[in-house]
Amino acid sequence: MGTWIDLYVCHAEAKRLVAHAIQKLYDYNERFSANDPSSQLMQVNQRAGHAPMAVDPDLFELIKLGKTQSIASEGRLNIAIGPLVKLWGIGFEGAHRPDDSSIAACLEKIDPRQIKLEEASQEVYLAQEGMEIDLGALAKGYFADRIMDDFIRAGAQSAMINLGGNVKVYGSPPKRPHQTNWRIGIQDPRKPRGQNCAVLQVHNQSVVTSGGYERHLEVDGHFYQHIFDSRTGYPVENEVASVSVLTDQSVMAEVWTTRLYPMGLAEIQAELAQARDYQALVIDKQGRLLASRGLLDRLQVLK
Repeated sequence: MGTWIDLYVCHAEAKRLVAHAIQKLYDYNERFSANDPSSQLMQVNQRAGHAPMAVDPDLFELIKLGKTQSIASEGRLNIAIGPLVKLWGIGFEGAHRPDDSSIAACLEKIDPRQIKLEEASQEVYLAQEGMEIDLGALAKGYFADRIMDDFIRAGAQSAMINLGGNVKVYGSPPKRPHQTNWRIGIQDPRKPRGQNCAVLQVHNQSVVTSGGYERHLEVDGHFYQHIFDSRTGYPVENEVASVSVLTDQSVMAEVWTTRLYPMGLAEIQAELAQARDYQALVIDKQGRLLASRGLLDRLQVLK
């Protein structure tokens, strides 16, 4: 998944549970990858415009969720964005700024409504040749939820999963068994990895942070980040440096970080004022923090 992964579980058979979780992550990566030609997801992409393909129930479930959220977000989240990601290649060898005609042609292949799903047979069909599903905006959250479910069903007293910026916790933190909240650091987007600007108190929930500060492309002095606006075909350009979302389900935290990130600050503020199922912390490019009301008693700002 291109990131460091940390797993912690407090249980009499912790080593067995962690070993099973590691194997499950390898399995997810092999089946859900948008970069491995042999993955089940890539087999769906390779059949685009030609034939449907039956997939495993968990992959079908995530594609279905992704399609629903992609349509609802009006392009801010888009699991059909695969062709655009590969066209630019930001974060990979050969990254470049495509010409306008190539971007325009690509926009015709990234409509999530063209992902056809057949519930009874668990088949996925991409209606146009050249389409590609990319679940990178959702997959880590889905994986974290499923693995934490396994830990809880097994009777874990506490657990933590960190999939490179996607954190989910349960129970009490290690060495502090009488406390309920975990302290989750929020990366300062203006500083090297590991330097935080805030800390969130979290209990039995997930925190996901998205930002364009780690992977980017520089062309003629212009920086392009790796998060795209599928309505324009270009990387997002706004005042936002990072968005962190706190919610019960990690996959929904992924959804909301992706939906919020392309917005302007005023639009985000209006969205947070009516949020019910999640809380969010936004950091702009000047280092200023905007937090939803429900986070105020959980948030510690670091000097």
